[in-house]
Amino acid sequence: MKHSSHLALLLSCAATTQVFAQSETPSAETTLDPTVVNAERDKDLLVDPQLSLGAKLPFSIFETPRAVETITREQFTQRGAQTLAEATNYTAGVQGDYYGLDLRQDFVRVRGLTSETYRDGLQHQFNFYNNTPQEVYGIEQIDIIKGPASILFGRGSVGGTVNSTSKLAGPDVENEIMTSYGSNDRFQLGLDYNTALNAEETLFFRLVGYYRESDTYVDHVSDNARFLMPSITWKPNDDTTLSVLLNFQENQAGPSLQFYPYDATQVPGFTLKNNVYIGEPSVDRYDTDQTGASVIFEHRFNDTFKLNSTLRYVESSADYAEHTIVPSVIADAAGLGSDPLGTGASYHRLLYGAQHETEAFSGNAVLTADFDTGSVKHNLRFGIDFALVDRDRYTLPANAALFGLNYTYAGVIDLTDPTYGVFATSLPDLTDLDSYSEKLFGVYLHDRVEWENWIVSGGLRFDDYTLDSNKFASDVQQEWSYDFGIMYQFENGISPYYSYSESFEPQGINDLTGEPLKPKLGEQHEIGIKWKPNDDTLVVASYFQIEESNRVFRPDPFTVAQSSSVEVDGAELALHHRYQDLYFRASYTYLDTANNDIDGAPALAGVPEHSASAWVTYDPKSGPLAKFRTGLGVRYTGSSSDGRDWLTTDSHTLVDAMIGYSWENVDLKLSVTNLFDKQYVQTIETGEQLGFPVSSAFLGQDRSVNLEMTMKF
Repeated sequence: MKHSSHLALLLSCAATTQVFAQSETPSAETTLDPTVVNAERDKDLLVDPQLSLGAKLPFSIFETPRAVETITREQFTQRGAQTLAEATNYTAGVQGDYYGLDLRQDFVRVRGLTSETYRDGLQHQFNFYNNTPQEVYGIEQIDIIKGPASILFGRGSVGGTVNSTSKLAGPDVENEIMTSYGSNDRFQLGLDYNTALNAEETLFFRLVGYYRESDTYVDHVSDNARFLMPSITWKPNDDTTLSVLLNFQENQAGPSLQFYPYDATQVPGFTLKNNVYIGEPSVDRYDTDQTGASVIFEHRFNDTFKLNSTLRYVESSADYAEHTIVPSVIADAAGLGSDPLGTGASYHRLLYGAQHETEAFSGNAVLTADFDTGSVKHNLRFGIDFALVDRDRYTLPANAALFGLNYTYAGVIDLTDPTYGVFATSLPDLTDLDSYSEKLFGVYLHDRVEWENWIVSGGLRFDDYTLDSNKFASDVQQEWSYDFGIMYQFENGISPYYSYSESFEPQGINDLTGEPLKPKLGEQHEIGIKWKPNDDTLVVASYFQIEESNRVFRPDPFTVAQSSSVEVDGAELALHHRYQDLYFRASYTYLDTANNDIDGAPALAGVPEHSASAWVTYDPKSGPLAKFRTGLGVRYTGSSSDGRDWLTTDSHTLVDAMIGYSWENVDLKLSVTNLFDKQYVQTIETGEQLGFPVSSAFLGQDRSVNLEMTMKF
């Protein structure tokens, strides 16, 4: 680990920016564009909110010539969302629970492809399973950029980027104490306290704290968390804001995602339930902790120039142990024999273990110039960003008897009547070390031009990426990215647009050959129409084509290959409408995917061709029901392929509901997801394991009920 001095550097940068800001002359006529959405803004269910991406994209949904989506805190708390994935439900083109509950990481799929998650404009997760998932109680707003967005964020997914904005100290924030109890003995306690520290109200302090103790619908898997996020904001005038944010989080959980063999769902006379645990309660775990510090600075020098900058230092660790099933076809090939207990659903198991340690120091800065050239308005942005990441991973030593995999044999389990504690009692020593050091640096220039009814935007970006490893040679990659957008805003509120965007994502090292892998590249063409006839209605319709190249896959245990391309053709329709006391949100998504690596170019696993959702909230402000509010939602997911077009899931429809009651400063809310307790298969996935096609089934979540009480003060 090399960045132990970065926290001191980060805090010294904060002091430097304070002195620099004080030396500037504030502009009396220009106010700073907000990058932090406060609680006052989210009191209403907004139809077209401002994106909370700071200077990266300081516009509303309607003003942006590409498909973007914003989910305010009011929207996802009304629905009772407990995770980041749940918060993204009811969003066109987005799947937040495509494998079911996964406590290891925030997985959100956008336009059929896994997205990249960011926090306050900086990457949250580096690699996999080495950090805590984000707690929604500390989130103010979620923004989703659909499709490639490397021009703004650097390396990232082809499908899209999900950015969440932290709660920060500031004016007009309501204090609250929250407690809730729900399904699976889920107990939660939260505190959100904000206050001014001086009479002039230029210095603010906020403390967000959260505690959870919970089981899950999977037997023997807990979901416990402790979270503390204090922040201080200094706002001496309308032109300058400096915030320092600390983050302490500890999660104690288990592998909630069960990789059930598909054949276990087809045993005559036996129905596999989603509560069946395939691991060992005394061994399996996914315990994580994170400590971080961020500095967020904004300053407008004059009517033309503005600077936005964010720095973050994070240390995180993960203690991971999980049992996995040996598929029957591999057990037979290895001479172990399938169904060793003769019940039709008994399997051999393997045990995987890892200890992750990660340090990341990252930051960005954007200098914005707002100026006119004749009748043309410019929003010109020059940005730089960087990330220095050190990752250590200790695993089990390579097992020659298991084709060199980092697993050990772990006995037999019968899914019809699982018994635990018979074979494995502890995790063997983790002695195999993989050490990685990543350096990323990016610089970009982006201009947005407004002339009469036209909006034109375009940008150019250069990224430099270096990966060093204790086992392989260094990998250095450089990449250029472009984007372009054009929109025409008619007087009747209709705005057609076209956009083109690119992305790149380093893939690291081929662990079989030691050679660097090509970066995953993506590009998207998108056309659409945005219609905003008034402040209470927004409709967005889009059609897009995405191509992803250089995807990594293993056709057999001894080969790592990179695909020619994955293609996604799709269309989305999103509606936001508010009428008096009713708020309505609806979406439809069509996705036609093709993996050109595989004969026949089958659809991607778990990506439905058709999906739709609708949520309505009734929140009367007067009359006999003024203290009540209700919400009802429907989510439809069409059938999806297993990734080979051999197996498909059935379509399913889920209903969610909410009812709330407020009096004085106390609010009660009862929220239910999967109201009718629908049992369904979420995803079937067929992939290559040791040269054999293996199919896994992922079962959907049960009904979940949660009663929450919040007291404002």
